[in-house]
Parts: sequence; structure tokens; C-alpha cells
Amino acid sequence: MHVSTGVIKIRAQQADRFNASNGFGPGKQIWGYSEVRPKAFIFWWLYRAHTQSDVSDYYAEKPLIIWLQGGPGASSSGYGNFEEIGPLDRMLKPREHSWVKDYNVLFVDSPVGSGFSYAEDHSLLARNSTMVVYDLIEFLKQFYHTISETTTHDWQRNVPLYIASESYGGRIAVEFAYALSKEIQANVMHCKLGGLFLGSAWLSPLDSIAAWPNYLSGLGYLDESGRERIERRVAAVRERMAQRRPGMALDGWHGLQQAIVQETGGINCYNVLKPTVKDIPPIEVESDEVLEYGETLWWYSDTGPPQVGALHSSLERLMRGPVSHMLGIANKPPWGSQRTAVFDALSDDFLQPSTKTVEALLNETAIELVLVSGQLDLITCLPGTFAWMNRLFQNRTDGNLRPREPLTVDGMDDTIEGYRTAYTERFTHYTILRAGHMVPADNPSAMAHILREHIGRF
Repeated sequence: MHVSTGVIKIRAQQADRFNASNGFGPGKQIWGYSEVRPKAFIFWWLYRAHTQSDVSDYYAEKPLIIWLQGGPGASSSGYGNFEEIGPLDRMLKPREHSWVKDYNVLFVDSPVGSGFSYAEDHSLLARNSTMVVYDLIEFLKQFYHTISETTTHDWQRNVPLYIASESYGGRIAVEFAYALSKEIQANVMHCKLGGLFLGSAWLSPLDSIAAWPNYLSGLGYLDESGRERIERRVAAVRERMAQRRPGMALDGWHGLQQAIVQETGGINCYNVLKPTVKDIPPIEVESDEVLEYGETLWWYSDTGPPQVGALHSSLERLMRGPVSHMLGIANKPPWGSQRTAVFDALSDDFLQPSTKTVEALLNETAIELVLVSGQLDLITCLPGTFAWMNRLFQNRTDGNLRPREPLTVDGMDDTIEGYRTAYTERFTHYTILRAGHMVPADNPSAMAHILREHIGRF
């Protein structure tokens, strides 16, 4: 069934098999494009909650989670779906801890140009977070209108909404949530926004990179002279940002990345305990992993992507091949073809902080914020995260409600999976053990526990 409403065209089908009329994979799915500005399109893909595929209205009882990937330029429909939280992994095997089992999950390829989203001209790509958020607000208005018509269920008023994100997606998530809260307060929108899940959030980039030298030195990846060389590069980036020269700062950030790769022999910045290699690819060569996640950050592995046949040997081939054909969108621009342009367009925005927006959310809204950090993540390493959190909360009167406590998960033999600190009634930070930048992929049982703890709490 095809449904057309205004500028949105969607297909809603029961998707129990891999075929072009039913979506891709198990469960009920609805997907489509929203024209958020003339000639600028956001792709979205909704998986309705399904524990039992024959329970047709099970989804109506469950919250809606919007998933925003990082980058900027990474794809929610691709990486977030098949590598982290969707019903199938990249090898097309069922995922044990898929979020779709318990929640309606909406993968949004944002900003425009990420994943299957596209602009007819690169001049239409967002240049700052304000424009990215504008597009998301416009998308959400159209989505609620269309999904309610398609399912005859008022999702906006009746289904609780949460926003989950990763990396740079966390910066967009807090700005999006703040803008959406203003729309709700003005009675322009009527959704029930309950909270944010901020995974490895790139909320204070300068704090993160300032912590890299000592973090790497403490782990044994840098000697004293190497640490000093990296510190000088960090200082140069911070100086350029202080001078309000973000373009030059970003150039320095790229140089900082390459210096760390050279000093460490090819560290895996997404998870520092994963393998490194001695032969480092030239700067102009992108590995499959870099292409798939969409970032310019480095991920050099000695194993490469899983081999699941020539067609599925990379996420890009899967998305541009079977997925696009089965969703009926193979005639659109190829998945991921504009990701580099997305990053370039947002280059001046990339190193900007959003910690003041975090504070505004705490002061002006009732939204709960849950920040999740991986113990083994270099990109948003724990010392950098603690630096901005300590500044944010040092003078607050609502204080720390309870001391840091171990996190255990039912059925895991009382193994400590991490630690929880409640900074206020509505701000909780989790440190997750045995996890890097992609916590849902590295420690899915801990992430599932966090969702259960906080969804529906307020």
C-alpha cells in the first residue's frame, strides 16, 4: 500500500519476509521521505514494536524512540539499525537485544544528506545545528500527521516520545529536544517528550580532545614525549577555537587525529582495546568502517568487516543493494553518497559545544537526560566528559541525589556492568564497562537495562 500525504510518500506493509512489498526483515515497518525544505529530503524508517509478530496492535502500547546517528553524516537507517539496535545485524541474523522487541524505533537519517536522505543540490545541506534542528522539527510534524493517518492511531498525543543518539547525534539531540520543548510549550506540537538518551555524546568537543593526551598516556599508548607532542596539537586546536576560527581549528583537529594514529601505531579510537595495526592507511584512504559510520574519525582494524558473502561484505553494499531495492527506493541517490558533503557543510559547527543547552533543558523543561559513556571510548573519553559535567553541576542547588553505585543486570550473575551517578533528579550518568563508543553494540544487555530503568519514569 502506498500512501501520499502532502510532500511525504510512504509505504506501510506487514514485513514478515525479505521482499520488495513488505520491507526488509521481520515485523511491521513504515518508511518514507519527508521534504523538509524545497529539494531537501529526510529519509525515515519506523519499526513498530513486536515481541510477537501476530499481535497487530502491540506497538500502540509502547513508546516511540527516535534514533539519531553521529558523524555528522552517519546513517541511522544503516549503522544504527544493522550494527547496533535494529532487529537484524549486518549478517542478517536476528539481534538478541534489539530495541524493536520492546519499543517503536524510528531511524531518522539526519542531517539531510546522511544515509538515504539527500539534497538535490549540496548548497541545500545544513550549515549549522540550527538548520539541522529546523529540519527535524519539520520532519516530525509531517511524520506525526502521516503515521496517524496510516495507522488510525494518534501517535503525537498518545505515544510517549524519547530521543536516543550517539556521538555528534547527541549534540543534535539536545538542541532538537530544546526546540521541540518550545514547540510543545507554545501548543504548536502536542507530543509527550519524556527524555533523552545520549550515548557517547559529543557535547563538549574541546573538553574531550583536551583529555586525550593523559588518557592515552595512562593506558600506555603514549610515552612522555608522545604525550607532549599531542598536547601541543590540542593546544593549537583550542587556540583556534578561542580566536573564533573554526575552519582552522578543524584542520588542526584532523592533524591531531593523524598524529595520534602515528604515535600509537593505529589505535582503534572507538574501542581502545580492539586490535591496532602497524600499517596505517594513507590519510586519503577510507576503511570500510570509516565509510560505514560516516565519520572522519579513525577506525583501523586488522580484521576488517565481517565476511558474509560478496554482496554483504560491507554495510554500504547491503544498503545500496538489497535494502534499497526491497524498500523500493533504488531510484533515489545511493545510500551514503552525500555523507562527506554533510560533514564538510557542518565543519564550522563540529567543534562547538552544547553544554549550555543541556543546562537549559534542566532549568526550563521536565525532560530527563540520561548520558551513557563507554569505558573504552577515546572519542568522548570519560575524563573529558567528567570535566564538563563537573563544571555544569558544581554550583547547582539541586545537587547530587545519591552516590555513585554499581550497575548490575538481571540474569548476568551479579557481574558489574558499569556505574550510575544521579547528578540531579533528571540527569543520570552511566559509565559502562567493556564498551567503547558504540555502547549498544559493545554491551547491549547494559544498554537494555538502562532503557528499562528510565523509560516511563517521568
